[in-house]
Amino acid sequence: MEHFNFTTYDYLFLKYRSVVVKLVDIADEYYPALKKATINKMANDNEFPFPVFKIDQKSRTSPYFVNIKDLADALDKEHQTASKDFATFHR
Repeated sequence: MEHFNFTTYDYLFLKYRSVVVKLVDIADEYYPALKKATINKMANDNEFPFPVFKIDQKSRTSPYFVNIKDLADALDKEHQTASKDFATFHR
């Protein structure tokens, strides 16, 4: 029997069914304590660990988006850091 090795990117694509997702949807899942105003301020100041962008640059009210490849890379990086820290403290 074959076995499938899903990457973080694969999982996110299956979950969101799109390569580009609204930042507010990502924030609801991964940053539940943040309010919409804080999310927009952080996006405007590039404070997320992944790039965010607006499709309509001229509009102040257009939503920010995230490419799930960038989100997957950021999640994998955070996981690697946490795994190393855990291994260091639990030897």
